[in-house]
Amino acid sequence: MRRFILLIPAFLLLLAGCSGDGFPKTYPVTGMVTHEGAPVEGATVVLVHSTPDGRSASGTTDAAGKFAVTTYFSPTHQSAGALPGDYAITVSKKEAYQTTEGLKPEEEMALFTKFGPPKDLLPKLYANPATSGLKVTVTIAPAEPLALELKGK
Repeated sequence: MRRFILLIPAFLLLLAGCSGDGFPKTYPVTGMVTHEGAPVEGATVVLVHSTPDGRSASGTTDAAGKFAVTTYFSPTHQSAGALPGDYAITVSKKEAYQTTEGLKPEEEMALFTKFGPPKDLLPKLYANPATSGLKVTVTIAPAEPLALELKGK
C-alpha cells in the first residue's frame, strides 16, 4: 500500500504534462505574415524546435496573412498549437504550377523540365531557420499573435 501512495504524485506529474488523449499538451500559436507591408496568402510557416528531438509545428496563411500552427504527432493525430520551448521560424511560399489531375509521372517530369523547380515568392533567407532571424518561445501562458514582417526581394 505504501508503494502505491508513493506512486500517486509521480502519476499526477505525468498527467499534468499530457492532454486527455495521451499526447503532450500543445499551446496556441497564431500570427500574421506580411511582406513589404502586404498580407501574404498561401505561405507556409514552420516553427522549428531548438532541440533535435523536439517537434516542429506548422501552418498556412489565409488571404489575410493569418495563420495558426498545428503539431503533427501521428497520421491520425495532429494537435492545434505547439509544444512549449524555443523555436526558430521559417516562412516560405513557392510558385504553384497549374497542372491537370491524373498526370502520368513522365508528364509531370516534362512539366518540371519545361518550367524548372518552383520559384521562391518570398526572400529565401526566411526559408532557412538559421538565417530567418525569426524566433518564438512557446509557454503555457497565452501568447500574443506573432507579427512576422518580411522585408526584401
